[in-house]
Amino acid sequence: MIAHEPEATGARPALRHPDGGWSARSCYAMALLTLAYAFNFFDRLLISLLFPLIQKDLGLTDTELGLITGVVFVLVYAILGIPVGRLADRYSRKVIIGVGFTFWSAMTFATGFVGNVWHMMATRFLMGAGESAGTPPSTSMLSDLFDQARRPLAFSILVTGTAISSLVLTPIAGWIGHVYGWRQAYFAAGAAGMVLGLLILLTVREPARGRFDGEQAVAPEDKPPLRASFSFLFGRRTFVLATIAAALNTVSFHAHLVWGTTFMLRVHGLDVAQSAALIGPIRGITNLVGAIASGVMLGWLQRRDERWGVWLPACCFVTVGVSQFLFLFAPTAALASVGVAISALAEGMMVPLMSLILVRVMPARIRTFGMATYVLIIAIVGQIVGPAGVGALNDALASIWHEEAIRYSMSVTALIGVLAGPAIFLAGKHLRKDAQAASAWSAQ
Repeated sequence: MIAHEPEATGARPALRHPDGGWSARSCYAMALLTLAYAFNFFDRLLISLLFPLIQKDLGLTDTELGLITGVVFVLVYAILGIPVGRLADRYSRKVIIGVGFTFWSAMTFATGFVGNVWHMMATRFLMGAGESAGTPPSTSMLSDLFDQARRPLAFSILVTGTAISSLVLTPIAGWIGHVYGWRQAYFAAGAAGMVLGLLILLTVREPARGRFDGEQAVAPEDKPPLRASFSFLFGRRTFVLATIAAALNTVSFHAHLVWGTTFMLRVHGLDVAQSAALIGPIRGITNLVGAIASGVMLGWLQRRDERWGVWLPACCFVTVGVSQFLFLFAPTAALASVGVAISALAEGMMVPLMSLILVRVMPARIRTFGMATYVLIIAIVGQIVGPAGVGALNDALASIWHEEAIRYSMSVTALIGVLAGPAIFLAGKHLRKDAQAASAWSAQ
């Protein structure tokens, strides 16, 4: 067990390495990890897309939908990320990702056979367990496929998985569900995911850990114990403040994501189809542009001043919150969609930028565990508290503002999102020291 953190010593490792670039092997692995990221996002939201058909067939209530999509999934997904992260830090990440992807896709496929709410809850629970093996190991693995100079663009490409889900997978699933039924949509999504999961297992190579961060390979039996890992992470102010910032942003963004369509219905009088046709493509395209732009923009800005590694995500956090006020108080639906576009653009930029900050202050030997801890906190705080908080405020304010109550409820979460900017700015003051400590600690 590591009892004391050593003094940060040694020169900063070179940013570029001859074998850390865009080779065929690294690009192939990144492509499959991006598709895994896309299905990770798509499979969990497929129930929301198909719910009117599922509700009619199985007789589910709105309350049951809320439990299935929210608490049942988020808790198991976030909490299991910790032990899965520990496994991925000890053993092959590509095996963890491949097995997890194949398993959650099998549960997606199995959802097509459910006959009642309990069956649906069981497949949803197991899907969340499988999806916990997705994002944290992928982030860690990508850090060892590309060197520090090329990571910004690589991380940006990984995050385009959400845009692939919105622009490609969701329309296909919607068409299959409309023409052939919701069960066939689940069968198709599950079958495609299982094929991709097996491809990761059979064709992707596991990269050496920390090879671009000045670290040496560590045997599985030498991995630090759980207490030492937690102690290191929460002893880094960068990690703590960055996690707080991301949690504040997630409260805001997920409230916006869950309640946005309802807002358009209640305030602007659109129906579900009109709202989806207006917001869906805008959110998908701008999120894609933001994800790619973040890597290119960060690389350009950091050549002038490395502090842009913190300044840029701080600007994105503030922009997400402020743009939501434009969405909420725009006089027309068209102008509200501009707020959606700005918010999705900034959110698409923010996600890879945050990953880049976090991997710098996480030793490679506990990087997957660290990302899982980060995901646990922001998922529980943001994905549960944000949407639920807006719902409670809607009920509390309905007697005063009636249908307009949702505007003021979502204003509270938008303001919370703005506060994420100062939090990540403060985190940046400790970034260099914490990055040096991570490198020194890992070498022990």
